[in-house]
Amino acid sequence: MIQSIERHDIVNAAALAAALLLCGILLLRWVGYLGDTVGDGLWQAEKAESAEEALKEIDVASVFINGSRPPNEVGVRVANGSDGRNGLAARGSERLSSFGYGTLNPENKIGDPADDSFVYYTEGFVLDARQVAAVLEIPETNVVQLGVDDIGVTIDGADVIVVLGTNATV
Repeated sequence: MIQSIERHDIVNAAALAAALLLCGILLLRWVGYLGDTVGDGLWQAEKAESAEEALKEIDVASVFINGSRPPNEVGVRVANGSDGRNGLAARGSERLSSFGYGTLNPENKIGDPADDSFVYYTEGFVLDARQVAAVLEIPETNVVQLGVDDIGVTIDGADVIVVLGTNATV
């Protein structure tokens, strides 16, 4: 049995085809826009010439490792553990302070100079110590819980202690 095609069937088919075409165009534009946004540097760190340049683009005070405290709630003491790099602890403290950390008076490490930089933390401050290490470009492998060994730095009031060694980048 042959059914006749009425005018409203043609109009409905044309409207459906136009709607599908419009949806397809919008989808392609949206995907293209998303691709351009990512390609143009949604992640500024990929385009940055250094970690410091990338960090300038981020409001670090509002970005925390899940479970860490806001920087202004972490007491950090920075010590110069290098052999002859004057002002190293002060520069490290200034950098941390610019990211909102509560820095205590910088000091010089007592004892033998350190080649590598380390971040020590008191009980419960491991995530905060990792964040401090990231700001100072110290590898996470050099983040260590403070033990009974004397590290040559005054701990009073500090939750996180940084010993900047000869390899420090600040």
